[in-house]
Amino acid sequence: MKHQHKVFDVAILGAGLSGLIAAARLAKENRSVLLLKEKKYRFAHARDGYRFVPFSNFSEKQIQTRLLKKISPPTDHRENQKKGDKTEQKVSFQLILPEARIDLYRERSLLQREWRREFPEELNQIENFYAELERIKQVLKKVKSELPPGSNFPIWNRSFLKRWLSFDGLPKGGTDKWLSSFSPEFKKFIELQMISHGNFRSDSFPIPLVSHLLFNEEGDEWEESVDLEKVTQGMIEKFIQSGGSVEDIEGVEKVQMKGRREFSLSLKGDEKIFRSRSLVLNSPLHCLSNIFGKKGKALSRWGKKIRPRYVLVPFFLGIRERVIPVGMRNLLISILDLQKPYEGGNLLFLSLSRKGDENQAPEGKRALTVQGFMSCGGSQKNSISDLQDGVMIHLKHLFPFLENHIEFIDRKWADDQMDCWSYPYFLYEVHSDFRWRRGIVPIRISKNLYFSGRENFPYLGLEGEIISGWLVGKEISGR
Repeated sequence: MKHQHKVFDVAILGAGLSGLIAAARLAKENRSVLLLKEKKYRFAHARDGYRFVPFSNFSEKQIQTRLLKKISPPTDHRENQKKGDKTEQKVSFQLILPEARIDLYRERSLLQREWRREFPEELNQIENFYAELERIKQVLKKVKSELPPGSNFPIWNRSFLKRWLSFDGLPKGGTDKWLSSFSPEFKKFIELQMISHGNFRSDSFPIPLVSHLLFNEEGDEWEESVDLEKVTQGMIEKFIQSGGSVEDIEGVEKVQMKGRREFSLSLKGDEKIFRSRSLVLNSPLHCLSNIFGKKGKALSRWGKKIRPRYVLVPFFLGIRERVIPVGMRNLLISILDLQKPYEGGNLLFLSLSRKGDENQAPEGKRALTVQGFMSCGGSQKNSISDLQDGVMIHLKHLFPFLENHIEFIDRKWADDQMDCWSYPYFLYEVHSDFRWRRGIVPIRISKNLYFSGRENFPYLGLEGEIISGWLVGKEISGR
């Protein structure tokens, strides 16, 4: 066995965004940091002049400028893009229900126009509901203003005693009670918006969380068509420039704790062994359950609390521009039947490349990335084939005469990448109540073992990933 004689201060398993944020911070502090990234996993897929990027939620596609500045200078993340129509930029995405098609405008008055048109029979109820969300938003704004500099709002960093004694004026209860008298269509309208902002499905979202995610603060600036692959690559390069080390690996066979001060990582298909004083796990939690053996009790306990309910499977289509219906936006979430489960092609996330952007598709054509939902477990290859049939039925409903304008349908990326331990595209759920301002999986699992990933704050989407990376870096830095 060839042992690595150097003992790193920190090893980070996985090259996801939150892990990179922690790695960059610690490397700048002159800690010796090792980043272990999977050889096989690919962030994007290119074919015949098209470029496709899978995604878990729309927060990865449209990001608040204040968040992006924390991780990337403005020149590092923008694609070469057209400025486009100003009205287009005001729409975050479009939601298609069986009886409604709604543009989700960021401007409050335009959004109000949409729900007035689509839900006229329950207008008073809806107006009162949104008025309450606005009131809650102002309470959250006040809470944020009272926090010390450097706080990671909306996450609560206070001690248990201060949390218990404090009263912030935020209401209790969730969407199941608040929306009990609304139509099934409007309930699904709220639920799908919440899912599209994060990686989380629940029968009842806390109302303050709904306000935080659905109501933007006045003056918020947004970045459109952010290239997260470019951001990630830029962060890795700066990490290396700061003295960090990167190792491409197939996977980790086993993690052992040497005494109480050191981790030993044995790699798959490699005789190398890496050692570190602290270990950060930056991969989906359920993919890591076996690497610690019997000593992984703390990890398995949290893995039982939050589980992936669905895996999001990407299908890549090259299509001709002429098939796009008038008024269709670049980001869409669509459900065919409110009574059916999400899998089988019933619920889709769709991302269209921007019109005229030849970095994403040839002239006169568009790259269409479709994320279909598949229940976790079972035979993936057969399930993907079945899912594709359902997805195509749904797509032909959205795009009339689609079959006459398809260049190709590509699922090879999904077939190749879904068995990678880096694969991040899951929709999670928990089977108990959760306190949204505290998170679900803690940053620190046990002594010198940390977790930084989507399961920390799955309902906050990209915002949650950025916060978890900062918190992990801060936690290790303070030790």
